[in-house]
Amino acid sequence: MYTFRKATKEELSVLENMGFSKLCSVYDLNGTSEKYALFYAKLRTVFGEPDYTSDDYENMYSYDIMAVGENGDSFYLEVYHGASGASIGGKPFDISKEQEKVYINAADELIALIEIAEPSDYTWEGIYEDIPEKVKYAVKDGIFYEESEFLED
Repeated sequence: MYTFRKATKEELSVLENMGFSKLCSVYDLNGTSEKYALFYAKLRTVFGEPDYTSDDYENMYSYDIMAVGENGDSFYLEVYHGASGASIGGKPFDISKEQEKVYINAADELIALIEIAEPSDYTWEGIYEDIPEKVKYAVKDGIFYEESEFLED
């Protein structure tokens, strides 16, 4: 029902002062480091480089995506890795429950599109402050690698 593409700078400038919230987690409570890392690798295959990255595990990356319906209507979604792992956001604060269902259906389609992609190779290094821990994720030839090292206070 939807096609997905990266948002343009013009589209983002229109959205700049709007408030958005989380729609769903990609893996609910079943997220693991491997699932998160492979999801990011597949996301990179589908949409290329992220719009934003950091070395903060709870703010790892963000993609600004436009969902375009069969009727040509489009709306904003954000794919990001935050405190609850891989997530989809972009729900405006003031939409109805009926409109929210449209966003959730699009988010589900977006997740399904990403999940069937082949993973791209990448390496990400950062800090997971809650533990605190230095983390390195890598995907090479579709295989997940992880290194971590506890940081001393």
